[in-house]
Amino acid sequence: MADKIPDISPNVDETMKELETHGSFELPVETYTDNCEIFRSLYNHWHKEMEIICIDKGNGLARLNRETLRLKEGDLLIVNSGVLHGIKSDSRHILYYRSVVFDLSFLAGPAGDLCQEKVISLLMENRAEFTHLITPANENYNNISHLFCEIHKCHNKKLPFYYMKLKGLFYGLFYEMLAGNYIITTDAEQNRNLLSVKKVLDYISAHYREPLSVKELSGLSNYSEFYFMKLFKQYTGKTAAAYLNDYRLEKAKSLLLHTDVSVTDIALDVGFNNTSYFIKKFQEANQLSPHKFRKKMS
Repeated sequence: MADKIPDISPNVDETMKELETHGSFELPVETYTDNCEIFRSLYNHWHKEMEIICIDKGNGLARLNRETLRLKEGDLLIVNSGVLHGIKSDSRHILYYRSVVFDLSFLAGPAGDLCQEKVISLLMENRAEFTHLITPANENYNNISHLFCEIHKCHNKKLPFYYMKLKGLFYGLFYEMLAGNYIITTDAEQNRNLLSVKKVLDYISAHYREPLSVKELSGLSNYSEFYFMKLFKQYTGKTAAAYLNDYRLEKAKSLLLHTDVSVTDIALDVGFNNTSYFIKKFQEANQLSPHKFRKKMS
């Protein structure tokens, strides 16, 4: 009998909320430099922090709630607090990017503070959000892009008293985005629908190894099966069946890279009851068989 396969899962809770800590309590800011060379799709997840992503190279797609956005070099992707999001890289033009993740509490002020009342509290309470994409052709792009780069550099270098400069740069960034009219009010109904989708994603995360049906998933959302299917595709860009298949395939990638478990056992562990079908879908998604993927990427 095969040994139990270790669970290699994204660091998220039951609602697909990311559990990773970004920065510290005293300075809730973190910067990253990354790419999509191995994992072409970044799983759908959310976090209470805001995130700004600068595309340094490559092309791809981003999914933010119901919106699908084409990404290219130079674009700035704005992920507001609580937004369900994921990224998919083009296979021939891999995405390389830098990001800044920060808690809005870093910029918060006391009650009555003008910045707090007019801007920060609206963003923290999801009553307003910034436009999701700012491109080189958009107004104020040069100023916004420059400030993003300065924030990333300031946080990485950590020179003496850098945290003072960092807060000023963030306020400057917000000013430039506000001056460019990149802030909009949010829709209360959209927020309710998002909670229903997060609940279903939670269930998939916990039960992807088991047989799952659209009827079962729609029952969790408290919507009709027809409306649920429509809503799920609006927020994820995929049917529930396609999303579940892709989720299982991403789980399989981690197991192929981090264990020496057989392909057959991996297929069964991630929810495929037919190894041939698993190999076929994996090949379609990655242009490599599971065996060749393991050999090339390990």
